Amino acid sequence: MHAEPTRRIRRLRAAAAAAVATLALASGCTPSGPGEPTPTSPSASPTPRDFTVLTTEKPGTFDPAAAVSSADATVALDVFQRLMVVQAGGPDLKPDAATDCLYTSPTVYECKLTEGLVFSNGNKLTASDVKFSIDRAYRLGIDGTSVTLLNSLQRVEKVDDLTVRFHLKWADSQFGFALATPAASIVDEQTYDPDAVRGNDKMPVGSGPYALAKSDAGGLTFTRIQGYQGATTGVIDRIRLAYAADSPAVEQAMTGKTVDAVWRGLDTAAVARMDAEAAASQDRRTKGGYAKTELHNTRMQRLIWNPSSSNRARADLRVVVSQALQADRTLTSLVPPASTESVASFPAGGRPTIKQPSGERVKLTLTYDSHVPDEGDLARLLRDRLEERGGLSVLLKPDSGGTDLVLTDKPAWVNIPFGWLQPYLDAPLPGSKAKLAHLDQSARETSDANAREALLGEIQQQAAADLTVLPMSLGPQTLYLSQTTSVAGDPFGPAWQLGLWSFRRA
Repeated sequence: MHAEPTRRIRRLRAAAAAAVATLALASGCTPSGPGEPTPTSPSASPTPRDFTVLTTEKPGTFDPAAAVSSADATVALDVFQRLMVVQAGGPDLKPDAATDCLYTSPTVYECKLTEGLVFSNGNKLTASDVKFSIDRAYRLGIDGTSVTLLNSLQRVEKVDDLTVRFHLKWADSQFGFALATPAASIVDEQTYDPDAVRGNDKMPVGSGPYALAKSDAGGLTFTRIQGYQGATTGVIDRIRLAYAADSPAVEQAMTGKTVDAVWRGLDTAAVARMDAEAAASQDRRTKGGYAKTELHNTRMQRLIWNPSSSNRARADLRVVVSQALQADRTLTSLVPPASTESVASFPAGGRPTIKQPSGERVKLTLTYDSHVPDEGDLARLLRDRLEERGGLSVLLKPDSGGTDLVLTDKPAWVNIPFGWLQPYLDAPLPGSKAKLAHLDQSARETSDANAREALLGEIQQQAAADLTVLPMSLGPQTLYLSQTTSVAGDPFGPAWQLGLWSFRRA
């Protein structure tokens, strides 16, 4: 894809003066009857606390074209719209910013926009913004984002203000799902640089159900967009996504009843304590009054070889790492087993005979996200296994780049097999590259479910041969809700990313 011949001229807009709401303390109150004294000193009511969701994970970017984590996706999905939307519970695509999207030919996908869409800054959202956004995300091409799901795209055409046409290089039957992922979020072309990621020192500008009004060290404050038109309408006017330092801090907040919901903030031991409290109560709530919603089999732990690691090219090392962890592996596929396309291709259990590398002891580095509950404990376990069984030396470097191995529980960008296989397909070994490209394209082109299942099975078998991405385990994620909080509709994004739009006050 090529950038437009000339850079579009973005109009400079005068900044509107911000309206500052002042809280006036009452100097008195009107008597309700004769003889009632008027207070002589003001009494201020306490400022009500914002509806608060607590988590330990912080977004690294507010720019959807650069979203690489679940926390990044939370911002992208709540602040921005995409043409289509899909919830994790099912494979059905629904319109979001579009009224409809359809194939007008096997290689042309056309979308009609809803009339009257506007960004949070008041600018109109048109097909030109859609074209700009997709071209920009593709041009930036940031590793780890969902943009590679758009790799069948040849060019984007603005037909008129409400119509955008995608010309594909080949007949990609999965293209609509790519348009529901964070990288396909629609940004304001008058605000965003076409060639650079927007810094977090500037508030994002989207057309989603919420606008990001405030960012500080303690969290993010979102305000509801009253005129939002789309598939994920929220009802709470202000939501605070607050950061907790760790699991004990989350427990303390729940004990003090200072938060309305908790998302992915508690470690395994804390969840067990909460379960015991709930089991001992008649209403199945914790002592702080929280009820647990458990999302079964939604948290996939994977160990990924960093494509930039020079050690990744050594087949003997990849085999040793896989075999050393085989006894602890409880997941045998890169695609969750609930999917009909899942193939159990990786061995699990047992004690294989490991041929340790000869010569000087190999040193590897392993990183993980220290803000994710239990991730540090799992990383230490993997290190011990690799050293004891594999004869390797493994240095843990939390929150670091450039390591040999990456431990992650990041979900797929969209809950379809192509989404789960993306980390493997994005960085193939040189000897597998042509084969995987053919299998991927063939699987996405076919409309025959049995043929697609067979092709996806071949990809998974190749993944087990290459060993660049290792499935480890599949477990639950938890959402805790206070007695005054509920969720409605589809509370999560395309692969269980948190959606603020679903929260309700009881």
